[in-house]
Amino acid sequence: MPRCFLIVLPAMLVCAFSPVFAQESVPFRTISMRECVEIALKNNIDIAVAKAEKEIGALGIPMEEAAFLPRFTGDLSASNSITPSGSALDGTLSLDQKTFKFDLGAKDLLRTGTVLSLAFENQRQESSTSIALLSPQYITALTLSAQQPLLKNFGRQVTEGPLRIAHAGAAAKTEEWKAKVMDTVAAARVAFLSFFAAGREVEVRKTAMELAERLMVQTGARVDAGTAAPMDRLPAEAAAAARKEELIRAEATAQTAGDDLKIVLGLRSLREWEERLAPAPLQEEIPPPGPGDTFEEALRRRPEVAAQAERIKQAEIQEAVARNRTLPSLDLTVSAGLSGLAGSPNPSPLFPGSTTAFTGNYGDSLDQMFSGRYYNWFVGLKSEIPWRFDREKAEWARARSALVEQRLLEEGLHLRIRAEVRKARRDLESAFERIAATRASVAAASKNLEAEEKKLSLGRSTTIEVLRIQRDLSEARLADVRAQMDAHASRTRLWRAVGTILEREGIALR
Repeated sequence: MPRCFLIVLPAMLVCAFSPVFAQESVPFRTISMRECVEIALKNNIDIAVAKAEKEIGALGIPMEEAAFLPRFTGDLSASNSITPSGSALDGTLSLDQKTFKFDLGAKDLLRTGTVLSLAFENQRQESSTSIALLSPQYITALTLSAQQPLLKNFGRQVTEGPLRIAHAGAAAKTEEWKAKVMDTVAAARVAFLSFFAAGREVEVRKTAMELAERLMVQTGARVDAGTAAPMDRLPAEAAAAARKEELIRAEATAQTAGDDLKIVLGLRSLREWEERLAPAPLQEEIPPPGPGDTFEEALRRRPEVAAQAERIKQAEIQEAVARNRTLPSLDLTVSAGLSGLAGSPNPSPLFPGSTTAFTGNYGDSLDQMFSGRYYNWFVGLKSEIPWRFDREKAEWARARSALVEQRLLEEGLHLRIRAEVRKARRDLESAFERIAATRASVAAASKNLEAEEKKLSLGRSTTIEVLRIQRDLSEARLADVRAQMDAHASRTRLWRAVGTILEREGIALR
């Protein structure tokens, strides 16, 4: 089996296509396989959709990261109320109370599941009642609290679950985008090869028609010269007509292949669709399958494998989170705070001289608070137990089934990739052997036709026998074209199956 082949078409190939692909009134240009790949990557809608999905998936990461960023709160309010009073202790028939509040707070979720809260409260209050010791009075408080889940929602795995799922989803979308790019490159190459093969068939059919027409003219001359019977003219005329019909069908097939190529290229404008394309000659070697074209290499390189691994990672995280939520809720809350009080003594006959310790302004209230003299602390447990955990158990069961499904999908993907690699290698090796056989067949058929034409000129053969050998030559040439195109297509499929098609084409994704 030859190690490599070089397919070089003569310059006359393009000229041969011109009656099919070009007309004087229609734009015409020659296009190469590399140009097809570049145009397809630029215009393909599926790639644009996959890229948009990749970007959407990447934006899910900062959205989930935001859960671990601190949140700040503020509350500023002022109120005034005048209400009637029926109490003799108030010392007045109406109670006038003015309140001004200014509170600040911060809350932060730690990756262990702990929620930290810090609250700074400030209040200024004026009251007309005689029982108020201070008016205005300044109340300040600073409180730090922490809430830690002990069972449900406990630990980094659960707390970071949404973020890890977002990371895995973004990675999966990126790999799916890479797979779509590979599919587009492979589709562009295969569509170009089909277009090229259709043009080569037109060339072969045209040559076959010319041979039949030449034989028809020669037969007519022999009939006119009296060296052949008039009945010999009929097979030649019938063969010429049949081969003309075959050429017409081949030309229509070539035009359809051109339209199929334009679909893969993603051409949209009317001018592009009206433009006639002719495939440039292929000038590249076809190497046999290499040592790296294996199933193991495909598992390492195929983006579908990486994407499925990320899907499994997502399912594993979701299963772990769902399992944790079947536990009862038990939260530990701890808080500690400081408080302060200051204000102007309110003259009161009930409590004369009892407010000297808190006499002062807002700054004195802050000093009181930070002195640590007045403090508070709290420790508590809070639990919540759903009845029978029916919802939680159902969600866990669904997550387990989803994980099993993803693992089965991975197994099926591996089987499919193994079959793709084996078939592509086998098809490429078979194409090499077919090329060697078809080239020998073409050479033999060409010599046989020359010999039979000489015998016909000497009257030792018949027109029907020459027509049969002409058809054998045409079929051999078509088989050679198909074998060569199959070799190119099989190599493309092997590159795609192993996951090296982008490197082979020199395409870098960014």
